[in-house]
Amino acid sequence: MRVHYVLNHGETPAGKLADVEIHFEEGLLQGLKLVGASLWRSKKGEGPTVLVPSRSYATAGGVRYYELLRSSGNGASGPGDEDAEGKLAMRRFKEYLREEYRKITALPDEPSPESARAAGRKAASAAR
Repeated sequence: MRVHYVLNHGETPAGKLADVEIHFEEGLLQGLKLVGASLWRSKKGEGPTVLVPSRSYATAGGVRYYELLRSSGNGASGPGDEDAEGKLAMRRFKEYLREEYRKITALPDEPSPESARAAGRKAASAAR
Protein backbone atom coordinates (compact mmCIF):
# COMPACT_ATOMS: atom_id res chain seq x y z
CA MET A 1 0.00 0.00 0.00
CA ARG A 2 1.24 3.52 -0.84
CA VAL A 3 -0.22 6.88 0.19
CA HIS A 4 -0.24 9.45 -2.62
CA TYR A 5 -0.85 13.19 -2.07
CA VAL A 6 -2.35 15.35 -4.80
CA LEU A 7 -1.37 18.85 -3.69
CA ASN A 8 -3.79 21.73 -4.19
CA HIS A 9 -1.52 24.49 -5.49
CA GLY A 10 -3.69 27.54 -4.81
CA GLU A 11 -6.72 26.09 -6.55
CA THR A 12 -10.22 26.15 -5.16
CA PRO A 13 -11.31 25.57 -2.51
CA ALA A 14 -8.67 27.75 -0.92
CA GLY A 15 -8.46 25.91 2.41
CA LYS A 16 -7.84 22.52 0.81
CA LEU A 17 -4.19 21.49 1.02
CA ALA A 18 -4.26 18.08 -0.68
CA ASP A 19 -6.32 15.07 -1.70
CA VAL A 20 -5.11 11.75 -0.31
CA GLU A 21 -5.22 8.54 -2.33
CA ILE A 22 -4.33 5.10 -1.00
CA HIS A 23 -2.86 2.96 -3.79
CA PHE A 24 -2.89 -0.80 -3.27
CA GLU A 25 0.20 -2.50 -4.67
CA GLU A 26 -0.30 -6.10 -3.53
CA GLY A 27 -2.98 -8.68 -2.93
CA LEU A 28 -6.58 -8.72 -4.02
CA LEU A 29 -6.81 -4.92 -4.28
CA GLN A 30 -3.63 -4.53 -6.38
CA GLY A 31 -4.13 -1.91 -9.09
CA LEU A 32 -6.91 -0.11 -7.21
CA LYS A 33 -6.88 3.12 -5.25
CA LEU A 34 -9.10 4.45 -2.48
CA VAL A 35 -9.94 8.13 -2.83
CA GLY A 36 -11.91 10.62 -0.78
CA ALA A 37 -9.61 11.57 2.09
CA SER A 38 -8.21 15.10 2.15
CA LEU A 39 -6.10 17.54 4.17
CA TRP A 40 -7.43 21.01 4.97
CA ARG A 41 -5.92 24.12 6.53
CA SER A 42 -6.99 24.29 10.16
CA LYS A 43 -9.15 27.24 11.17
CA LYS A 44 -7.46 27.21 14.58
CA GLY A 45 -3.95 27.59 13.16
CA GLU A 46 -2.77 24.14 14.28
CA GLY A 47 -1.72 21.27 12.03
CA PRO A 48 -3.74 20.27 8.97
CA THR A 49 -7.17 18.72 9.49
CA VAL A 50 -7.65 15.27 7.97
CA LEU A 51 -11.06 14.39 6.57
CA VAL A 52 -11.98 10.84 5.58
CA PRO A 53 -14.92 9.86 3.38
CA SER A 54 -18.27 9.88 5.19
CA ARG A 55 -22.00 9.75 4.60
CA SER A 56 -24.49 12.06 6.25
CA TYR A 57 -27.65 10.85 7.93
CA ALA A 58 -30.50 12.70 9.59
CA THR A 59 -31.36 12.38 13.27
CA ALA A 60 -33.91 14.12 15.43
CA GLY A 61 -31.12 16.47 16.55
CA GLY A 62 -29.85 17.32 13.06
CA VAL A 63 -27.36 15.84 10.66
CA ARG A 64 -24.59 13.44 11.68
CA TYR A 65 -21.80 11.84 9.70
CA TYR A 66 -20.93 8.16 9.41
CA GLU A 67 -17.23 7.79 8.56
CA LEU A 68 -16.64 5.13 5.93
CA LEU A 69 -13.17 4.36 7.32
CA ARG A 70 -13.74 2.86 10.75
CA SER A 71 -12.81 0.04 13.09
CA SER A 72 -13.19 -3.49 11.78
CA GLY A 73 -13.70 -4.78 15.35
CA ASN A 74 -16.82 -6.78 16.15
CA GLY A 75 -17.80 -4.30 18.85
CA ALA A 76 -18.68 -1.59 16.32
CA SER A 77 -22.27 -2.20 15.32
CA GLY A 78 -23.43 1.13 13.95
CA PRO A 79 -22.78 4.84 13.54
CA GLY A 80 -20.96 6.27 16.54
CA ASP A 81 -20.38 2.85 18.17
CA GLU A 82 -16.63 2.66 17.55
CA ASP A 83 -14.54 0.96 20.19
CA ALA A 84 -11.56 2.65 21.86
CA GLU A 85 -9.07 0.60 19.82
CA GLY A 86 -10.72 1.70 16.56
CA LYS A 87 -10.63 5.35 17.62
CA LEU A 88 -6.94 5.02 18.46
CA ALA A 89 -6.23 3.42 15.07
CA MET A 90 -8.08 6.27 13.31
CA ARG A 91 -6.12 8.86 15.29
CA ARG A 92 -2.81 7.15 14.35
CA PHE A 93 -3.84 7.03 10.69
CA LYS A 94 -4.74 10.73 10.61
CA GLU A 95 -1.52 11.68 12.39
CA TYR A 96 0.47 9.60 9.89
CA LEU A 97 -1.18 11.51 7.00
CA ARG A 98 -0.38 14.84 8.67
CA GLU A 99 3.28 13.93 9.30
CA GLU A 100 3.84 12.64 5.77
CA TYR A 101 2.22 15.80 4.35
CA ARG A 102 4.55 17.94 6.49
CA LYS A 103 7.56 16.01 5.17
CA ILE A 104 6.44 16.52 1.57
CA THR A 105 5.81 20.23 1.95
CA ALA A 106 9.15 20.73 3.73
CA LEU A 107 11.10 19.38 0.74
CA PRO A 108 12.73 22.04 -1.40
CA ASP A 109 11.26 22.51 -4.86
CA GLU A 110 13.19 20.77 -7.62
CA PRO A 111 15.22 23.24 -9.67
CA SER A 112 14.15 23.71 -13.25
CA PRO A 113 16.49 22.23 -15.88
CA GLU A 114 17.56 25.74 -16.94
CA SER A 115 18.53 26.81 -13.41
CA ALA A 116 20.40 23.51 -12.90
CA ARG A 117 22.43 24.17 -16.06
CA ALA A 118 23.19 27.72 -14.92
CA ALA A 119 24.35 26.42 -11.53
CA GLY A 120 26.58 23.89 -13.30
CA ARG A 121 28.15 26.64 -15.44
CA LYS A 122 28.83 28.76 -12.33
CA ALA A 123 30.48 25.79 -10.57
CA ALA A 124 32.61 25.04 -13.66
CA SER A 125 33.78 28.64 -14.00
CA ALA A 126 34.56 28.85 -10.27
CA ALA A 127 36.73 25.72 -10.54
CA ARG A 128 38.91 27.34 -13.27
